Amino acid sequence: MGERRGGFRQAMRRLFQSDAEAADQVLAQEAKRSGCTQVTDCHVRDRVNLQGMVNCLTIEPRGDRRWLEAELTDGTGKVTLVWMGRDHIPGIESGRRLRVQGRLANDHGRKVIFNPEYRIVG
Repeated sequence: MGERRGGFRQAMRRLFQSDAEAADQVLAQEAKRSGCTQVTDCHVRDRVNLQGMVNCLTIEPRGDRRWLEAELTDGTGKVTLVWMGRDHIPGIESGRRLRVQGRLANDHGRKVIFNPEYRIVG
């Protein structure tokens, strides 16, 4: 009987969750299945492997150079990817799924990976 009640709760939760919550849940499951660490489990100075979707891209002026920044979410949290000296990387765009690897840093309270290795996920 407990299994039936648990299944009912899950069905009700799915029925009333928002589209954004459902999308986050899918991203979190994909990241976990891929063997990557989830953003919520990462700590500053850890070398991490993450998988998620690019939410937005920005170009930040840093003196006479530009930095390309991409916000990556895996459904459990967000991390900012920063490529120094770049203002465009072919294939990296909003909505694209990426797997990234690098050292996690803290930049004014936000989780950041500078110049991460990356791979576009199909």
